[in-house]
Amino acid sequence: MWNDSNDAPTLKRRDYVKYGGMIAGGSLLAGCTDESGSDAEPAETSTSSYTADVAPVGTVGLEEPPEDVFTHFPWFADMASAVGRGESINNVWWDGTASTLEYFTAEFDEFEIPWKDETGSYGFSKEQLYELDSDLHLVDPAWVTTQDDWDEDDVDEVATHVGPWVGNYYSNFHSTPPETWADRYQYYSLWELFERVATLYGEQSRYEALTSVRDDLLGTIEEGLPPESDRPTVAYLSVSTDLSAIYLLRLNAPGYFNAHTRPLGAVNAFGDEQWDGAFTEVDMEALLEVDPDVLLALWTVTSSVDFEEMTRNLADDPVGSELSAVRNDRVYAQGTRWQGPLMNLFQLEMTAKQLYPEQFGAWPGYENGDVYPAFGSDEQLFDHQRVADIVDGDI
Repeated sequence: MWNDSNDAPTLKRRDYVKYGGMIAGGSLLAGCTDESGSDAEPAETSTSSYTADVAPVGTVGLEEPPEDVFTHFPWFADMASAVGRGESINNVWWDGTASTLEYFTAEFDEFEIPWKDETGSYGFSKEQLYELDSDLHLVDPAWVTTQDDWDEDDVDEVATHVGPWVGNYYSNFHSTPPETWADRYQYYSLWELFERVATLYGEQSRYEALTSVRDDLLGTIEEGLPPESDRPTVAYLSVSTDLSAIYLLRLNAPGYFNAHTRPLGAVNAFGDEQWDGAFTEVDMEALLEVDPDVLLALWTVTSSVDFEEMTRNLADDPVGSELSAVRNDRVYAQGTRWQGPLMNLFQLEMTAKQLYPEQFGAWPGYENGDVYPAFGSDEQLFDHQRVADIVDGDI
């Protein structure tokens, strides 16, 4: 195992190839974008066959697709599964990731999630990364340096002696990266980030095929949306089962956390209210004051929240029972904002049906333990079987 002594191991052949010509240029993480913020050009001396430019790291190249990949946040595990490389993931945080993806893909024949038993606790250590000896770390090093016992020297060390980093955490809702990384940063959409990950896996064809499905889905949604004056007001919430905590999330913000709500253009019941961080706490009285037509309740197709009990508690609450969304049975289950491309496709369809049943067909509801509804082909907003075939390699 590497330490800070003079016993540093010799770089393996794969390590030289991973970074191409960047080792000679100093820090692996420096100079990744030009002054305009556009993507950096690939290093001219790189002989890599699988190369992507990803801020804030810059150019990352692999001689061959990665076989062992460490990640922390769920969207990257979803991406790996989407290109048929789920077996490469050796770590992912949050044990609800796999169950959520299983909910959405239940109708896919022979679809497996090899990484569902690779869940770990929040955070990780440098020692853990050395032990796993991954070819690639799908984690934003800028975010890593905000964690305990990590600084930029540590992430450089891991990149040099284990494997490179690729990630862009602060594109989540266009949040602010650490100051020391700001001049290397740019924001990506979920699918722009997916394209770069797919390229490192050598799976551009799967990416392009899935993107075609998504483009058609977005076209269907755009064509079917009613005028803004006819759209519902919506509160996008994280609500505990017992209602003791209610958190408001952004509905139409930029970033991949809203990749399944923003394209639907519903009216945020809380208007342009601003706050720092991913969410802000509200109470039942504040909800009643704006009285949304629809409540979207995050995490409720996971084990994190008991959706049926939560809705019963809303109906029994003296203030909650006065909400229009509760009285009109328009409290809807949602998955996770930590979505990759597979979850994004299904969550777009799900939320479109929840918000606009007259245009896209009614959402049939959710009871604890349900799997995603098996819509007939005429009810699907995208071809589910086509997606299953792409993931399976039938492009």
